[in-house]
Amino acid sequence: MKFGRCAWHQCLFCGYGRIKGKEPSIENLRNEFDSLFGKLEPDVDHIKVFGSGSFLDEEQISVEGRRYFIQKCRESGIKKLTIESRPEFVRGDVLKEFEGIELEVSIGLEIADDGILDKINKGFHLRDFEMASKLLHSHNARVRTYLLVNLPFVDDIRKSLDDSVKYALKFSDSIVLINLLPHYRSRLMKMWIRGEWNFLSRDEFYGVVNRWKDNPKIEVDVETFRFIPKFPPELREDLSGVGERYLTHPHFEVWQDYLLRWYEVPGDKEILLFLPCSRRKPYSASETHRKIIKKLNESNLRRKIHEVMISNAGLIPREFENYYPFNAYNWDEKLETEEIKKRYIEVTSKRIENYLGVHGHRYKKVLCFLKYDSESYTALRIACSNLGIGMMNLLGPETYKRIRNYKRPLQDKGALNDLLYNLELI
Repeated sequence: MKFGRCAWHQCLFCGYGRIKGKEPSIENLRNEFDSLFGKLEPDVDHIKVFGSGSFLDEEQISVEGRRYFIQKCRESGIKKLTIESRPEFVRGDVLKEFEGIELEVSIGLEIADDGILDKINKGFHLRDFEMASKLLHSHNARVRTYLLVNLPFVDDIRKSLDDSVKYALKFSDSIVLINLLPHYRSRLMKMWIRGEWNFLSRDEFYGVVNRWKDNPKIEVDVETFRFIPKFPPELREDLSGVGERYLTHPHFEVWQDYLLRWYEVPGDKEILLFLPCSRRKPYSASETHRKIIKKLNESNLRRKIHEVMISNAGLIPREFENYYPFNAYNWDEKLETEEIKKRYIEVTSKRIENYLGVHGHRYKKVLCFLKYDSESYTALRIACSNLGIGMMNLLGPETYKRIRNYKRPLQDKGALNDLLYNLELI
């Protein structure tokens, strides 16, 4: 549900609270609730309501809207209801309205440390959480507490988590340990980009929460939303140029980090095919890539092929080609100096080596379709050599000798025929 906006909307890690939802008029609320209950299966007896804010905030869900919702719950035979709220909206007179329904209120405590709560701008303290929890229990409601793992400003993540869990267990009926990820439009996203904080990989997260995973009161949530580095418009920059800034820009670097520590290769991709970038973005809109894609489709192998472009921006899997910054840069090869070519090879070979070191086991074959004298091919060859990985260029060397001086050699019919022929031989 997205109505109004979180009354606080200032938490450092949250982007949802800054999003203003639909106007919370009684008409809109009734329509939303009628639609929700109209879709319920007959045997559903537990509803969980999630929103960017607090269900008990009467600026988001009016008194009339809340009471209408509770009435619909009773009419539909709902026995248990889970909602979310900040502590300041938990009031005894409101809780009485839920009598007859097993109410569970989820509160984002995040950490049991008033100093850190102030630094992340949470807007309340432990005393507020305790008072809300006691009030909920006095009305036979259950308390569900969210704790964020790996908050910034924490010196010892494991100790902080252990202290927070022990504290929360005193006041909570259940706890969810949430892997903190940089959310779109949050200030935490800016900290990540600046290198002031970093997320935990799945393995790192499970390693931290391992001590608590068998506790029946505790759940773990490694990914609360589909995590992809999405840059809001106000953070985007003009990335057209040649040089160190346009090779190791922070916006490129966080994506490369994401590919190593979070990204998972699509399960049906068995063949890794490295391809060149193109001036036109997204790459698939360029004439070279259109012709390459046509040949890949003719081979009937494309569904098994993972197309990954190599450029100054790093490695770009096809599925991300239209995400910023991969659709918003331009590197003019004519402006390259010998020094920057050398630096390009150095940075790119390391990026490829890192990627293959993490994901190489997922592929049965590593292929490319690149010009033999390109810096990208040189970087790929170095990376594969360092790792002892076999790699094949689908562009035949004799063909390339013939076409190397063409303006767009990879669009040549002979080169494209090599692509299809050699692909069908593997």
